[in-house]
Amino acid sequence: MSGIPFSEEELDIKYNIPNFRTNVDIPHFHSPISAGENLTNAIFKKSAAFFPDFKDLLMFTPRIIPDSVARSLVIDGGKRVSPSRAPDMFGTEWVFVEVAKGSMVKPGRPLFTDINEWEDKVTWPDIESWDWDGQEKLSRSFVTDTELALVPQLFSGYFERLISLMDMENACVAMIDPDQEEALKAFLDRVANLHIAIIDKLVEHFPVKGISIHDDWGGKLAPFFSLETVRKILVPPEKKVADHIHELGLFYDFHCCGKVESLVPAMLEIGVDVWSGQPLNDKKKLYDEYGDKILLGVEPPEIPPDISREDAERLAGEFVDRFFNPGKPSMIGANSSIKSPLFYKLIYKYSRERSLSNGKAV
Repeated sequence: MSGIPFSEEELDIKYNIPNFRTNVDIPHFHSPISAGENLTNAIFKKSAAFFPDFKDLLMFTPRIIPDSVARSLVIDGGKRVSPSRAPDMFGTEWVFVEVAKGSMVKPGRPLFTDINEWEDKVTWPDIESWDWDGQEKLSRSFVTDTELALVPQLFSGYFERLISLMDMENACVAMIDPDQEEALKAFLDRVANLHIAIIDKLVEHFPVKGISIHDDWGGKLAPFFSLETVRKILVPPEKKVADHIHELGLFYDFHCCGKVESLVPAMLEIGVDVWSGQPLNDKKKLYDEYGDKILLGVEPPEIPPDISREDAERLAGEFVDRFFNPGKPSMIGANSSIKSPLFYKLIYKYSRERSLSNGKAV
């Protein structure tokens, strides 16, 4: 679509996506192109017809992959899987922690404490034995959503896999111990090969648009490790996977929590296309510096349910002007707190108009 004029009729809601963070559904409007196509255009063409939203990514965590069950996050169109105690694809047991609303490995029982032992200790999963045809049948209706971009998410990423096998302190030591470096690199390269094999299976059975890798790199105050360490240890295996994802014509979405803004250069070296990140990162600075290279999730100020129309118009206009520019689109971040349907409508309207006025509509 190119330069199709905006019409107020577009503002009629086509359907809503539930948003557990705010209990206010995210509306999708009668736009000239689907939200999924708009998102992929923002990623690959650096141009969008309207402001994308993180929820335009249809997360897909099929139960056929043991990690989805172990992490208590199965999203595949089938019956809900109750949080429980379950092993991941490496046999590591995860336990759902109610207060954290997520699963964690029970500490104090590492498979090994030195990565030099991995070849003797690790049992690798046989993904060919998984019932891919059964999963395809179960998820047929779910994955054929024509509005959103289907994005399987893979647990666990490279550092997270180390934590699950070694416990946190041993994993951190392995990242910087010269006596473990060679074995660590060999192990992570093998993990990369496993991810590539799983991605190929996903692409074979489902209409995938992108792949999301889950690998947290930091805490509330700072990254777990330096940029130099990430470049030396994590960039090579992750770039290997990213290159394969791109060869398949897909985009690479990176789930990475923590204050990790200083590690964004490594994300770019890997080939990450999309990163929402948490609001504790300086999104304005990151957008100004890297917004033309990576689609960032950005958050408006918290929008209350009773916001006045005047305030909603002002804040929506400021948000669109700040983060939706020619060659530098962004998306509404996963951690946004928007509790007013009006605000979503105004963001859509203003960004549609802006995309036409700057000549970058696609």
